[in-house]
Amino acid sequence: MASAAITSCYSTPLSIVSWNIAEAAPSFAAPCFDTRARDAPRLIRECILGSGRSSRPPDIIALQECPYPSFGTETFVEQGYVSAGGTTLSHCGYVDLLLKKQLAEKSRPISLDRNLSSVACRIALPNQTTISVSSSHLAPFKHGAGTRLRQCKNLKESLHLHQESGNNMILLGDYNMRQSEDKAIENILGIDAWKAAGSNYRNKFTWDSFSNEYHEDGFSF
Repeated sequence: MASAAITSCYSTPLSIVSWNIAEAAPSFAAPCFDTRARDAPRLIRECILGSGRSSRPPDIIALQECPYPSFGTETFVEQGYVSAGGTTLSHCGYVDLLLKKQLAEKSRPISLDRNLSSVACRIALPNQTTISVSSSHLAPFKHGAGTRLRQCKNLKESLHLHQESGNNMILLGDYNMRQSEDKAIENILGIDAWKAAGSNYRNKFTWDSFSNEYHEDGFSF
């Protein structure tokens, strides 16, 4: 899970969380597997709502690998979140983009090619700034680098069609990139937020796959 706070185009920090929730299934290395699987929606909700800056719930939640299309809405509706861009099927699970109701009232969905495995919307912020926000789950595996490059090009071209937001874009999600792809992708989408924030290696990775073996056969990646 990744979280961030953006201060440049909002009256207060714009808090954002993006998380591949792995179809809401616990790691096979986790204790009490059956209990955690049953309580997954509550655990995910509590983790996300407590991850905002100064414990402030996030304004935007980008989810990848939802187990079914309405999972995000069902999990967060009572907390005042709305699915803003619709959901779309990726190679594994569904992609969703949730906004606080106040932001959702000032948003419009952006129509994207379903092959992008992305959902997006345009948001008019209180200070008259308009931004485009997307949640994506791009092609997997090392051999998918070419597909990911094409998906990034298509995503940026699609968002650029909405000129009201100009270059104000927040691109969230699981891009499945390898480090060798950084330069090519950054030439299209701009510098990675982690690098822009100072490249602190202590928070480069939000999931240690060697300590948290998700897969049943226990392999790490």
